Amino acid sequence: MTSCVPIAIAIVTIFSSFVSPGSPPSKECDRNFSRYTSGVTGVFSSPNFPNPYPSLLRCTFLFDASANGGVEIKFDSFELEDKNDEDDAYDYIEISTIDSAGVKQKLNTFCGDRIPQTIISPLSKLEIKFVSDHWFDNNRGFNGTYRFLGDEWQPFDHKQSKCGNAQLSGPAGFIYSPNYPDSYPKGVNCSWIINVPEDKQILVRLEDLDIGPENFGKCRHSALRLYNGFANEMTIQTLEWCGKLSEHQVPELEYVTSTNRTVLRFVSSNRPQRVDQNGHRGFKLLWMALRVLEPGEECPDFHCEGGQYCPDGKSCISLPRYCIPKQLVCDGVHNCGPYDDSDERRCTLEIVIMAACIAVPSLLVLMLVVLVAVCYNHRHVRKSASQEQPLANSNSQGTASRDSFSSNHRQMMVHTSFIDGTGAMTFDPDNDPNNDITDIDQETTHGLFTSSSNGYTNSLRSHKKRPSYHMMQQSYEDGTMVVAQI
Repeated sequence: MTSCVPIAIAIVTIFSSFVSPGSPPSKECDRNFSRYTSGVTGVFSSPNFPNPYPSLLRCTFLFDASANGGVEIKFDSFELEDKNDEDDAYDYIEISTIDSAGVKQKLNTFCGDRIPQTIISPLSKLEIKFVSDHWFDNNRGFNGTYRFLGDEWQPFDHKQSKCGNAQLSGPAGFIYSPNYPDSYPKGVNCSWIINVPEDKQILVRLEDLDIGPENFGKCRHSALRLYNGFANEMTIQTLEWCGKLSEHQVPELEYVTSTNRTVLRFVSSNRPQRVDQNGHRGFKLLWMALRVLEPGEECPDFHCEGGQYCPDGKSCISLPRYCIPKQLVCDGVHNCGPYDDSDERRCTLEIVIMAACIAVPSLLVLMLVVLVAVCYNHRHVRKSASQEQPLANSNSQGTASRDSFSSNHRQMMVHTSFIDGTGAMTFDPDNDPNNDITDIDQETTHGLFTSSSNGYTNSLRSHKKRPSYHMMQQSYEDGTMVVAQI
């Protein structure tokens, strides 16, 4: 029994050495690294590194950079069992990305003792799976460093003054080469990062292309390159364009990325480009956020018609049915594709309806304003005419008729412009018993107030010197009459 104790201690010691720090005491040896819990950078290694790792391992290293982030992996040491042609069993690591739906996509597999190049995940989640077979080969395993990248990270040179904005987001936009449509300068190195929501992909479509000569299908000096997700200088581009637009087939000018982030890079040679010496104008590229729907899936925005395009009536091209944002409909751009105008087809009718909806209320408001102005002006003219008509009649006749006075509520007012004010008089025939209505006729003639029988001659004596004075009368609705001297 005592002889079993050292053996048990040795087994526990060996087993504990299999596990890297922070991992559970199991041959599974899974490790999770998160941007928020593990920090922006850190290290990882195979179990028991730098000592040999055990056999029959299946370890998983999961790196989560959060939304719109990336993961950079660099190996400092790498020593695994190499693949044996006679035996399929060997030790290896498998690197995969994981999308938002949890679907894995394998990027690469490594074994042997050659250090892999730096790995940049095109998605925010990356997984490294380490598998060892049943043979113990005394290999040390691996260790490396990880770094979480932000959504604005990009490894290429970009000069804002020459290339424009490097960070692009939104539903859609255009990217132009420097100086477009004039020839681009020499020695240009521009890169643009496009970010869209996680549930969408990015479509890029070349509307114009004139980049240097194409040499047997390869771009020698100048080129436009596309990288899915995150990329570095050692990453092989997904696509590369050069030459002229007419030299490419239609499917070659359009591409839908597999991720919600992409990097476009434009480089030109150091040779000068001049328009008068066969210079090249560069490119014009359309990009937009969209969704490629699965069969039976409904589009919450605008669903392009798709269909087929047969330029010669025989060979037909299948047009994809993209799901594009609603704000791209009727924007003057064929976003559904160069041969699918379904997003721009009914725009003329919509413009007419929109114009009518704006014009009709505006016309009604204008008519209402004109009507109010006419009514106000008409009322003002009638009021002025009613006030000026008695004065005009008084001036033309020079006298006041007996019939113009009402028998009830009669009143006469006489004003003069003398400073002493003695020529002002208010006369009420009803309240003066000594007055006779015939006196008014006598006083409104040329011999204005010549009679002294009414007792007012003294106060109006000065009026006799101005025979040109006349009387003004105005009748009010209550029967009161005002006669004024002006």
